[in-house]
Amino acid sequence: QGLKQTAEMILGPATNIYALSAYRDEDEPIEQQIQSIVTKLGKENLFILTDILGGSVNNEMIGLLKKEPAIRLITGMNLPLVISIATQVNPIAAADLELIIEESRQSLIDCNRLLKKSNEGGDDL
Repeated sequence: QGLKQTAEMILGPATNIYALSAYRDEDEPIEQQIQSIVTKLGKENLFILTDILGGSVNNEMIGLLKKEPAIRLITGMNLPLVISIATQVNPIAAADLELIIEESRQSLIDCNRLLKKSNEGGDDL
């Protein structure tokens, strides 16, 4: 929920982002929550983002992916990834998705190292 709210602070209300929790919405299992979204939106150009490879939600989504291979499952999500995918107007081709994923990886910065380099070079951040 927090990542969706942050994305909406930047993008405004987003009707194409859904946030699900495997632990908060215990009334409805996550499989049913996802199936409702798949039924509503269809499988094409549908992206499921999970936090960590091997986590319980990711493992459940891998099970879904085996049944619904048109769905794209990406793990290791961060805000730049969410924003990049949410702001695409056209369907995302595989090559474009790889670029989006690489850009989101590059947004991970060791600020201590960055500050040290800046101080050594005399540059401002």
